[in-house]
Amino acid sequence: MTKRNTVLLTGVAVAALCLSCFAKGKTPTVTGMMVAYDPLLHAAKDASFVANKEVVILEATGLKVKYVKVVFVGYGTTQVEQKYFDGSTPVSARALRDRTCDEKDPRMVPQMELHQGAGTYLLTDAFKASPPPKIRNLECYAATEKK
Repeated sequence: MTKRNTVLLTGVAVAALCLSCFAKGKTPTVTGMMVAYDPLLHAAKDASFVANKEVVILEATGLKVKYVKVVFVGYGTTQVEQKYFDGSTPVSARALRDRTCDEKDPRMVPQMELHQGAGTYLLTDAFKASPPPKIRNLECYAATEKK
């Protein structure tokens, strides 16, 4: 094989890999009802040049696990619209699996207390009466865009 053909084939292979990695249809969609959210991150949003974060737990449909954590990051004070926080409207987002933020035994409470620590999630109204069972391993997904 000539040097020119090798360079051409290498370029085509790299281009194909890049296109397949960044193709919009390849990013999975996570859909489900909001079970709980991190109230400290929800309340601590600042309208500045610093990105804000919203962390929610969804009762997912169409995934291997029933409950997943989805992290939304963006500028401005609204990463997830307020209408989803009662737990009765399904949330959909394109999200990539992020193993770095998986969580073991997350704590979910029906109401916040004065000395509540970080890493505690507040249940939405729809799930206060029947909270989910204890979750051993909560898989994390990083949202790339809301749907």
